[in-house]
Amino acid sequence: MVGSTYCMGQRTAAVARSLHALNRRKLTDKLKNTGVKAGSMVLLQGGRSIMRYNTDHEPLFRQESYFHWTFGVCEPEYYGAIDVDNCKSILFCPKLPIEYAVWMG
Repeated sequence: MVGSTYCMGQRTAAVARSLHALNRRKLTDKLKNTGVKAGSMVLLQGGRSIMRYNTDHEPLFRQESYFHWTFGVCEPEYYGAIDVDNCKSILFCPKLPIEYAVWMG
């Protein structure tokens, strides 16, 4: 494959990052064709990480399918915005505490 790719580990397919840009373009084109007003923005919230009750157990996280389709992000707590007019996108990553590096690497 040409360009930047990612994969989810050994024996998984490599996916071109340009696929998500193409998906965003399809989304904005569809919105324009359905009469969305000029200057509109799309704001998407990715999946949220949850803890089980009052423990330190964190169930296996699965990203929202629509968010992964649009931005290719697998991690929790992200937001994304897309300008419908020009298909420019912004990805908002969570601000993690300094302790995160100690516990999660």
